[in-house]
Amino acid sequence: MDRLLPFVLCLLLLAPARAQNDSLWSVWNDLAQADSARLKAIQVLAWKTVFEQPDSGLALAHRQLALAVEAGDDKARYEAYTTMAVGSSMKSDYAASLNYFQQCLLTAQAMKDRKREANTFSNMSNVYKNLGDLPLALEHLQKSLRIDTELGNTEGLAGTYNNIGNIHTELGDLPKALEQYQRSAQLAEDLDNEKGRAQALMNLGATHLAMGDRTMALEEFLGSLALYRSMGRKLETGMAFNNLGRTYSELGRGIEASAALDSAHVLFEALGTKRQLARNQYYRGLLFLDQGNARAAKEACTKGLQLARSIDLPQQRKECSECLMNAFEALGDLRSAFYAQKEFMQVSDSLETLNNGKEVLRLDMQRQFQERQIADSLDHVRQRFERDLAYQQELGKQREQRNVILFSGIGVLVIAGALWSRLRYTRRSRAAIQKERDRSDELLHNILPEQVAAELKAKGHTEAQHFDEVTILFTDFKGFTAVSERLSPAELVAELNHCFKAFDGIVDRYGVEKIKTIGDAYMAASGIPDKRPDPARRAVSAALDMQAFIQARHTERTGQGLPAFQMRVGLHTGPVVAGVVGLRKFAYDVWGDTVNTASRMESSGEVGHVNISESTHSLLADETVGQEAGKGFVFTPRGKVHAKGKGEMEMFFVRRA
Repeated sequence: MDRLLPFVLCLLLLAPARAQNDSLWSVWNDLAQADSARLKAIQVLAWKTVFEQPDSGLALAHRQLALAVEAGDDKARYEAYTTMAVGSSMKSDYAASLNYFQQCLLTAQAMKDRKREANTFSNMSNVYKNLGDLPLALEHLQKSLRIDTELGNTEGLAGTYNNIGNIHTELGDLPKALEQYQRSAQLAEDLDNEKGRAQALMNLGATHLAMGDRTMALEEFLGSLALYRSMGRKLETGMAFNNLGRTYSELGRGIEASAALDSAHVLFEALGTKRQLARNQYYRGLLFLDQGNARAAKEACTKGLQLARSIDLPQQRKECSECLMNAFEALGDLRSAFYAQKEFMQVSDSLETLNNGKEVLRLDMQRQFQERQIADSLDHVRQRFERDLAYQQELGKQREQRNVILFSGIGVLVIAGALWSRLRYTRRSRAAIQKERDRSDELLHNILPEQVAAELKAKGHTEAQHFDEVTILFTDFKGFTAVSERLSPAELVAELNHCFKAFDGIVDRYGVEKIKTIGDAYMAASGIPDKRPDPARRAVSAALDMQAFIQARHTERTGQGLPAFQMRVGLHTGPVVAGVVGLRKFAYDVWGDTVNTASRMESSGEVGHVNISESTHSLLADETVGQEAGKGFVFTPRGKVHAKGKGEMEMFFVRRA
């Protein structure tokens, strides 16, 4: 009977909400109503809907905006733009979200409404956080904090502290996140702001759960659940039930965990929110695995994975594919476990690439803070020593020499003790900084060649270099558009990632430098930044391995009835200029006519072949046997072939001897 109670509570929660919506629609559709009443009704409808069905919420907000402009109601226009910004952010359309928030900012400033201006800065910080631009997110939060402090807007401060906590969570600094969430919760409680308290409790619970304090997390999730239910907020109530389910599961309280997750599922199904349903199915899968029910875990995590793929949620894809891998392994289905593991690794690599940038930023922020601490500490010791020395000199003028020596000795002992203590602290801090610096360097080398990274750290910039003999490699998939139309966006990205990861391994094996991917094209260069011998041979060897991989992949996928890529590869050797471009998000790139010619070798080639220019061929051909063989390769002369923008050029197909 206890298991039925959460379902009853959920149904009771849904019923009055439908009645309220009907009432709001009645007001909106009544053209005899005042514009202000209709705008209020459509605002509530749009705001409630955008969290559950973003597209529908956006459509309602556009209707609200049209009436607000017509009625000259700036406040209603501000609220409409806010709803549009939130809806766009929920759809991961961050450019549109920032554009709508910019309209909010302009509207607030035109109204001279500093409270709304501060609120917009705080909201924009969330978008920049999602984009991974944490410095810009913090900059906007500082603007919001400054305005709210001047206004004495405690409610705004509570929201801003909560968002600062989100930044620290993103940086993996949970103790600092906890501190900010606690400040937000205290302010919300002082204001008797139920929504703010509920949000802060939810974040506190998630942080304590991540830190391993399940008992405290349970208490905070229960508190947020009670508040959200009292406010009739369905989505957040479901999220609280979901978090409770995970917490009960980690506490080994399986019956309560199952009941909480079932309650969340009822709400999410009614709302049609795929994002939350995917996470709910993942938590259910984990619970089933803990209970030894691998078959039920497989079903739950399969549903979760399908949902995550359908709306491109990489973190949920990673979680559900790992759950599936464990479920298949428990069932003895090793083939399916292998495919689940492949997806898990692919998504993990994509997320790791994204998180590397965040980790570099976190380490840099931490290193700067620690270095500042050390500098301040040493300066403090120096000032104290100077003060004590001056004091001793003054005593020397006033007291007998015996007392001066006595006090000087005591002073020296005190200062020596302080210096020794500070020296020990400084050594420990420097060791910590060195450790973080090493980790930062490792991440930087994953982005830039080692020599270039070293120059960048030493000078703050790099000098472009000229290289006389570099072999540029281009690949491109034939019929990419046709294949992409037969795959979902998530499947397409997964397949590209699978192929490009294989290419990464191949170029590493031959000492070829990956430059970049451009859509479905892959570009690499041999002979930079270090001038290793035989750049042409190493690049052609890599190209042949890439082509062999794609042909094997094509056979594998077509045998399963799946669409598959076919590929052209082209290479050309000549001089280039290479270096780092931009001030942020550094990228190592190459320029020159050699690059353009290599691209033409690719586009003038044929599927399944590696096409090389005359200059590359001349470096490989063995003069003793003519043009048909050399350095382990066999060449097929193609004669002069027209290359777009280049005219007639000698080209050769190459294969291994």
